Amino acid sequence: MFRTRPTRTWLTILGISVGISAVLFLVALGYGLQSVILEKIVFNQALLSLTVTPANEIIVFNEKAVGEIRQIPKVADVAPQATLTGQAVFGSLYGTLDLHAVDANFFDYAGIATFIGEVFDDSESDQIIVSAAVLKLFGIEDPQSVLGKQLNIQVVTVKSGVNTSSPGTVLIPHPFTVKGVIEDLQGSYAYIPLKEIAKYVPLEEYDQVRVKVESDKDLIGVEGVIIEKGFQVASLSDTIEQANKIFQIVQIVLGLFGAVALVVSSIGMFNTMTVTLLERTNEIGIMRALGANKPNLKHLFLAESIIIGLLGGVVGVLLGFIFAALFNLGVNSLANHFGGASIDLFYFPNWFLGGIIALSAIIGFLSGVFPARRAANLEPLEALRYK
Repeated sequence: MFRTRPTRTWLTILGISVGISAVLFLVALGYGLQSVILEKIVFNQALLSLTVTPANEIIVFNEKAVGEIRQIPKVADVAPQATLTGQAVFGSLYGTLDLHAVDANFFDYAGIATFIGEVFDDSESDQIIVSAAVLKLFGIEDPQSVLGKQLNIQVVTVKSGVNTSSPGTVLIPHPFTVKGVIEDLQGSYAYIPLKEIAKYVPLEEYDQVRVKVESDKDLIGVEGVIIEKGFQVASLSDTIEQANKIFQIVQIVLGLFGAVALVVSSIGMFNTMTVTLLERTNEIGIMRALGANKPNLKHLFLAESIIIGLLGGVVGVLLGFIFAALFNLGVNSLANHFGGASIDLFYFPNWFLGGIIALSAIIGFLSGVFPARRAANLEPLEALRYK
């Protein structure tokens, strides 16, 4: 077939490869989107933490409430957060932003990481972490250049979490040094040390607390106790589980779209094998006359169809990689043009690559079963007389 009908044979292989590449492209896109989103939020410490917020405005999340949560059995640590409104002064520029006052352990429990620099630790009282949106606020294009720069911070005291008799602003008497930048272009905010801000702005309540438990088995028990105290609780592990379920549905839907192209390719391959049977009827009669038996003919056709299917799978995987690379390059070029970050939209699990190549061989086998049976059952004399 490869020598006598090379064009038709390779077109059949190309047809199978297009269907395989479509399935690979779409399913890898689903896995890639899942990987991109989950890698932003999955941290070992964060999976063992609970996000606790007041259930309503009547409940005050103060130091006493934090202490009660800290005493709950199986609670390993507690990291509160107080959010204030503030102004950052960079040179002669002013910018309004949200100030999140936290301890260093809050970053691990909340799954927050920097893409430039590092987060501060508890020994550093004059460090600050800003979002990428803050840099845009001050017209800074290069995030790396802001590391080590100093910001002056003013806290607006009309916030309900601040215990003050009159509204106004409190200027922190010393500047803060930028130690890290969080990859977020949507919200203008900064993280500052909680103990340091509390020296100048007395706090009477927190907006949320991250509670770390001793093990994943303790999440449900601790969550129930906290809910009984009147607080709302959210778990990152629950969010990840729900996200995985959603992405499984997305991958199935994308795979079904690719399967349509694969079915069309399979029909084309079946048609090719059937036409080949008709063209080689005389050849089959000659082989039978020379002593070939029915299993010989059946194995011959099946081997040819499996080889075509297998080659279609290999070529399809290569095409899938090429299409994915081109699509990823185009999307990232567009993202960079508009100021976004480059990401890898595709993920190819090894088991899936092996499985889809095996699937192509199976499709080849199934496409060759009917022609192989017909070839084996042809009568030698009828086959020799066939025109």
